This record gives sequence, structure tokens and C-alpha cells, in this order.
Amino acid sequence: MEIIYRPPGNYFNTTRLNLRRIRRVIKATSLQEATKMGLFDKIFDKFLRNGGKRKRIIELYQQLTEPDSCESSENTPIKMASKFNKLREIANEDYKHDFQIAIHQDMEQPDRWSYSFSIEKHLIYQSELLDYRYENNFNELCALKIGNDFENDFDECKEHLSQENFIASRIQTMSDNKSVIEKIHKELDNPNYAKDKLLGLFDAENSDDIFFVHFKSDLPELSRHVLELSNRGNENGEFRGSLLKKAIQESHYKNLRELCSHGFMTKDDSLLVYFSTPHKFNLINYIGKDNLGNVQHILRNKKVGNTNLCELFKLDLPERVS
Repeated sequence: MEIIYRPPGNYFNTTRLNLRRIRRVIKATSLQEATKMGLFDKIFDKFLRNGGKRKRIIELYQQLTEPDSCESSENTPIKMASKFNKLREIANEDYKHDFQIAIHQDMEQPDRWSYSFSIEKHLIYQSELLDYRYENNFNELCALKIGNDFENDFDECKEHLSQENFIASRIQTMSDNKSVIEKIHKELDNPNYAKDKLLGLFDAENSDDIFFVHFKSDLPELSRHVLELSNRGNENGEFRGSLLKKAIQESHYKNLRELCSHGFMTKDDSLLVYFSTPHKFNLINYIGKDNLGNVQHILRNKKVGNTNLCELFKLDLPERVS
């Protein structure tokens, strides 16, 4: 098996690297070790490739190791995983899901664990058995794995997490009255429901579960446009109650479509939160709920739209010092 490495900004200058070379670059603790080639390969590269292969290996090694915050030359689990993830990041988009981190736990030896990397089910690296001294590396490695798993699933399902689907899901919770829901769908692009036409929000006289929002009308026969909206709770991010009121009063929108788009691909995107929840529980299954605070920095680096996994997992706990 080979992967094609293409330097950033240079579409046509590609180098094929086989599994043995990839393993060497990932495991290398020095540039000399990463670029080591046999005599025939050196001659072939020098005279027929003008040193191209060695140059690409150097570029790849530098991308995988810089910036390197770890001063030690020891290949710790998190350092190895960071190298592997950098390799994953520069791979062709269509093949990123083939880069897998696996965590191995033996129920007969609960204080021991190991990890491995694979590309397209080909084993690239298998660690030795590790013990409790690498406890936080275990937590961080699991967070990296979950982040990759989330990204893979997101890439496969992102068409279902589109802005149109987001808007539709928000409209569905804005009112408990089907006729109002139909009306909102119909009036999505009507400029009469813009922020600058807002007259105010009004409580219902006979129910705490609804409220009314009034917009100024430009029609001579109609003084105002009125929507009956839900005032129920929004514990799971439903677009109603206090969340909806805040959006109506504080956000800027030219129509209902823009109002309903508020929060798309942010921590307030209920579809995105719902989609990320199984991955959060998978992480908890690995490291336990009490250790989530130790991996916030890993999850913050996994960007999703205008948010990140740390926000989607609702990890607002202070980071623990290990």
C-alpha cells in the first residue's frame, strides 16, 4: 500500500510513500532517522529524482514534528498520536477516514493498555503495553480518537446537518400550533418579519406556554403581523421559550429565515449537539466522566463550524491539574 503525499500549495509535486516509510517517519525521533535510505534508493533518488524523495520526506517529517511542544525525544503516546493526526490532516480528504486510532484494553489486565494506528486497515504502528504512568496520555489519546471518529461521521452526514435542515428543525419547535408552523414556512423570506419591524413580545393572558410577537405591517388594512410562539422550556436546545425570545430581541435579521438561522453550526445548534452526543458518551466510556476536564484542550482543537467539540460536549468545568 502507498499514500500520496502532496506538499501544501503544490498540487502537482507529489511523492508516493509506502507503509514502511510512513512507519519510519512516524516513529523517528530525529530527521536523520526519518530520511535513512538504502544505498540503491539513495542513488536512484539522487540521479533520477534529483533528490526529490528525500526532500519530500524532510518536509513531511517537519510537518509532523513542528511545532513540537515536547522537549523530550521520547515518543510518548500523545506525541505519537499527534504525529499520526498531522499525517491524517495532510492526506487527501477522501482518505482521511482510513486513518484510524485504536485503543486496546485487556479486561484481564485492567491496569495495562496499548494503542495502534492503521491506514486503510493496514497496521502502521502498535505500541507496547503501557501502565498507569501514562494515565493522562490515555485520556488524551482517547479524546483524539473520539475527535477523529466524530470528524469521520460528520463528513458522511454533513448533508443532513445543512442550514435548511437546521432551519426546519427550529421552526418545528417554535410553536405548538401547526397552522403557525405552516405560516412560518410560508413567510420565511417576508421582510415584514424583520428586526426593524418588531413591535414587541407579549405574554398570553390564559396560558404560560405561549407568547405573541408583533411586527409592524406596511399593509393599510393590517396594523401588525402576529405570531403565536411556544414559551415552553428548551432544556435540549429547542428554539422556543427564553432562547427564542432572546433571538427575537437581540439578534439582527431581515426575515424569519435569518432569525431561524441564528445559531447554525454553533454550540446552540441542536442538531449538531444531538449528533455529537453519542461521541461524548463514547469518550466517557473510555475515560470516565470525572476525567473530561483533563481533555478539554484536545477537544477545543477539534473545530466544527463555528464551535468545537468541547463546547458541543458542554464541558464548562475548569480543567483539572494532573
